[in-house]
Amino acid sequence: MLTLVPERRYGRHIASVIILLLGFALFGFAVTNAATTRSADWSFAGWPPAAFFVCAIAYIVPVFHYITFRTQRALDKLRPFIAADEHAAVALLIDHRSLGWTLRIAGIAISLWLGQSLILAGSWAAMWADLSDSLLSFLMAIGPLFVWLTMATSMSVLIRNALLFRRLTSKLDVRILEPDSYMPIGSMAVTSTLVVLGALGLLSIMWLGGPVNWWTTLPGLAIFSPLVVALLVIPVLPLHERLTEQRKQAIDGAQRAIRQAESQEGSVGVANMADALSLRRELTRLPTWPFDVPAILRFFAYAVIVPLTWAGAALIEILVNSIVS
Repeated sequence: MLTLVPERRYGRHIASVIILLLGFALFGFAVTNAATTRSADWSFAGWPPAAFFVCAIAYIVPVFHYITFRTQRALDKLRPFIAADEHAAVALLIDHRSLGWTLRIAGIAISLWLGQSLILAGSWAAMWADLSDSLLSFLMAIGPLFVWLTMATSMSVLIRNALLFRRLTSKLDVRILEPDSYMPIGSMAVTSTLVVLGALGLLSIMWLGGPVNWWTTLPGLAIFSPLVVALLVIPVLPLHERLTEQRKQAIDGAQRAIRQAESQEGSVGVANMADALSLRRELTRLPTWPFDVPAILRFFAYAVIVPLTWAGAALIEILVNSIVS
């Protein structure tokens, strides 16, 4: 997937535009061709899923490239706090995978696509009929495969990178008073969620043509939604535990300084007490997570509002139609 993005200025934008143009040109030709033999309404109904397939791939490929770049930058920022051989080993694994790994992930993606397609078609015969009926039906059936391939590949890599950084944390010289020793991990974790959040947001496109079969979106929601939490928590949870322990020890030290100042008399005791109280106050404000937790929660809330709104509206429409009919 990384090779789909040209290594030049605005390479990610160029890749996204090319995928959009090729995808919409192909589906546009198929829909126009289908309109000569089917109703215009039927042809229009195919546009929302087609738009989702194209937009999802055009989004995932460059964003995955961007996340990989940011992950490498985060690792480079941690270079002063880890051994050189450890840095080199992790750097190699961030953007390189074996052929066997690639084939396994492709097999998983194809299996998920076949399962979803079988549920939607109802039988193997109907599924084969969808693939061989026309160019449009073939594209509508094969489109989800490329979404599954890009999502499965990117998510597998990102989960693997999260596990790499989790193991790296135990070997990292983390210092709570030196943010540069841990903040890059938080930045990497937050950036890694962009693939899933963007893809979930694009699911709303599927509902533009009206209610659709839940099996077109349910598998993706069920599989990828928990991965947002996993990508965020896996690399930073052990780091949070270490930072919490370091802050506790530092606050205990400040508390001991307060008790010592209480036993001192005169201006020296007052000055030491003021310094100790000020130190304790600052230590309690130190973060134990490598990111701004309230800001992250707000960001995630805004990111899921759109797909949840569309899904809720679709459910209400289905309920109303069932009552009226």
